[in-house]
Amino acid sequence: MGEEKNLTAANAVSNYEKVYEYFRERLLKVDHYKIAEKLLLDIDEENIYIPYFHKKYAWIRTTGQIIPCEEEAPLEMSDRLLMMHHLYYYQDTAMPSTDKVPFREIRQAACFEGAYQKLALRPIVETFSGHPEKFKERAKVLGGRLEKYGDVSVTFQAFPTIEITVIFWDGDEEFPASANMLFDRNITQWIHPESVPGLAETASHWLTGLPREGV
Repeated sequence: MGEEKNLTAANAVSNYEKVYEYFRERLLKVDHYKIAEKLLLDIDEENIYIPYFHKKYAWIRTTGQIIPCEEEAPLEMSDRLLMMHHLYYYQDTAMPSTDKVPFREIRQAACFEGAYQKLALRPIVETFSGHPEKFKERAKVLGGRLEKYGDVSVTFQAFPTIEITVIFWDGDEEFPASANMLFDRNITQWIHPESVPGLAETASHWLTGLPREGV
């Protein structure tokens, strides 16, 4: 059983590497200044700089690789793919909305509701149930903007054009603890729909400190 699990994980990594290579090759051939201007990213002759949650990374324009710009900025394959999807899949006509909506109302991403509930919301509930003050402390450490939703809430800047608001309600004698997230209604104009639950899981991962199930 252990060998089979390791083999499955190795195959997943291999597949993700192939996907990364696909985007790497294509992004080397497009207008980098156009990308940077639309996505509000800094650019110079060598790199496009990508603020990603509370860390900063550089996409190297000559190689297509992504590297941290600072110490203690872990970079998993899932992070690299989310950045690539943002650089590649944004729409030229993308516009921010003033309307924040829950995941189920993002029409193109709603089919991933099950994964979103399991990978993003459940860890938050399990980690902070009975400890809403720890949620607030962790949110401050990560540089999030505290909000007034629920018992405690925070907005993270996933990318300069993408915000995610995480909301937590602690349980009581009548209702169990619960969590939710709000997204810009137009989020899929800025990134592929399949990446929305990935961003949600990443926000949950940073808040809770728990490992992600993805690669």
